[in-house]
Amino acid sequence: MKKLILTLTLLTGVLLTAQEMRPRMHHQKHADLTAEQLATLHTKRLTLALDLTKAQQQEVQKLKLEQEELRQAKRAEMKKEQEANEGKKHSSEGRYQMELERLDKMIAYKAKMKSVLNQSQYEKWERMQLHKKKHGRSKKQGHRRMGK
Repeated sequence: MKKLILTLTLLTGVLLTAQEMRPRMHHQKHADLTAEQLATLHTKRLTLALDLTKAQQQEVQKLKLEQEELRQAKRAEMKKEQEANEGKKHSSEGRYQMELERLDKMIAYKAKMKSVLNQSQYEKWERMQLHKKKHGRSKKQGHRRMGK
């Protein structure tokens, strides 16, 4: 009986550790891809999910490429800024401005996607974004716990 309890305890610990490592492995999988590669993968996934036409695929590819290039440039800028500030956090006004900028970009991207997709595709895309947002938070929280 004691051996069974000990075995179950160890097995549970191993499984929990393996689940916590999953978000980090997913992040590393895409870390070395270029903006073009990421845009192509995203376009292919959307094509499968939304049954996009060739013209829609080209438009989504352009939008996603633009978004990925901006994201990579922003990431590099933030990294340089963090090194220059020696890890100090932004002021509340700085965080506010960054959040405003991020939200403006999201609104613009959403409007562009709405112009590319038809009504049913757009509704499905909206549901996909909501699902991604809900499940993305739990992954990020799990990733944060590992770092602490």
